[in-house]
Amino acid sequence: MNLHPKGWLYMKSSIIVLALLLALSPDTHAQQVKTNFLIHLETLPVSQAQELRDFNRNLKDYVEGWDWVNEDLPESVNLHIEAFLAYRGSIVKTQYAAKLTASNGLDIKYLDRWWFFEFERDDLLRHDEVQFHPLTWLIDFYTQIMVGHELDKFDEFGGDDHFDRAKRIAEDGRFSREYQRGWDERLELIEGIIADEFKPFRRIRFLFYGGMALQKENNNTDASAFCRQAIDILVEQRRRNARDGNIKTFLDAHYLELADVFRSESSSDVYDTLIRIDPDHKSTYMKYINKLEH
Repeated sequence: MNLHPKGWLYMKSSIIVLALLLALSPDTHAQQVKTNFLIHLETLPVSQAQELRDFNRNLKDYVEGWDWVNEDLPESVNLHIEAFLAYRGSIVKTQYAAKLTASNGLDIKYLDRWWFFEFERDDLLRHDEVQFHPLTWLIDFYTQIMVGHELDKFDEFGGDDHFDRAKRIAEDGRFSREYQRGWDERLELIEGIIADEFKPFRRIRFLFYGGMALQKENNNTDASAFCRQAIDILVEQRRRNARDGNIKTFLDAHYLELADVFRSESSSDVYDTLIRIDPDHKSTYMKYINKLEH
């Protein structure tokens, strides 16, 4: 079922106008990346925990003090990293291992099981794209991924350049002599993000966030048209693989906004579709259907 009569070219021109509106907004010079590092030290020996007492701040300064993109962003990129450190011993430098999660705090989240690095309290974290560093390169890797996902919101596949940078980091990281473990998995992750099979989900986010921005401009007609296209793609992806975790992740994060953007509809068709592909949130969609009937 085609839920939206308006053509893509019209909506593409709408998003260009929207981008211009955002570029002129007061938030144009927003900080590029805002971070939330939560590195747990509880399981470390007391001396190592003391050595790392400023570690969260060091990582925050490393990311937030760097220019990751050439252009101004209408919104800051959010990078959340949580890790539980374990002490691995000390040869030349103190070595640590960790499992971590990296996310944007909303609809993007990755689990990383193999982070190994060395660090001393007096170490300076430097940005170096040539000399491999097991600590900073992992931070660079996930920062580039989150920047890529953020740029995908404002331009269709706008994050390609940053995803390519993340891929180069992973490819080079695989050749580290002492800290190779984990980089095969990271390369597999980023190759999955840039694969053709994942492009429908990147389009879904582009359409959805375009719709949300149009809604903020009180352009409800085009906002619902954008989101209807996103739902069409979700329907098709679910038809291909009903167990695809990307569908659930997106809907869990955005079902409230999707329900609200169609509140002025004259028919419940779009809510019926949402209930079919997202039964976990049926009660929310039913509330909006009931409002339409009254």
